[in-house]
Amino acid sequence: MLRKSLWVAFILICPLLALAQDDAAVTITVETELCTGVEERMPVGMADQFPADVGQVCLWSKVLGYTDETIIKHVWYFRGDEMATIELPVRGSIWRTYSYKTIPPEWSGDWVVKVVDADGNVLKAIPFKVGNGSVKTVITEKAPVEKETTPAAEDLAPAVEKVKADAKTEVKEVKAEAKTEVKKVEAEVKKMEDSTNAGH
Repeated sequence: MLRKSLWVAFILICPLLALAQDDAAVTITVETELCTGVEERMPVGMADQFPADVGQVCLWSKVLGYTDETIIKHVWYFRGDEMATIELPVRGSIWRTYSYKTIPPEWSGDWVVKVVDADGNVLKAIPFKVGNGSVKTVITEKAPVEKETTPAAEDLAPAVEKVKADAKTEVKEVKAEAKTEVKKVEAEVKKMEDSTNAGH
């Protein structure tokens, strides 16, 4: 009888403990474009190779999947040496941002920009070249304009925050209920054990 009761308690406790855990990790993705500038939040002059007199190169990023406010970093490398680290806030589940690096002609050569999350994980690494030697011609036209039938993600931030707050409240309530049920089951199991021991 005791073994059966313990088995029932185990079956009940496992899903309750699972509910009490933090939300499952979401998938984070980053879309990027190297370009010469950003207009109306979209990249222009996209390429993977730029002339020596380009002046500056931008990395445009579209970050998807974050549920809480966080940051990403654009880390710029020239021939393996870190030249700049730029921290950028991310305040929505769909967030566009960019950074740029001033590049004088004498810094022609191989570059890499890494997109790094708040924990230091590299989400993406984008190589490019300044000066001669690329296999790709510079694109001068604008990127296709995104059709926005709804407000931009930045404009939806207040609504997103409210949804997140409501979700957190629900999670807390579920956790509290789960803990209460676990305590009840533990009390029942203890009572059964006491009764069994008393009978010996």
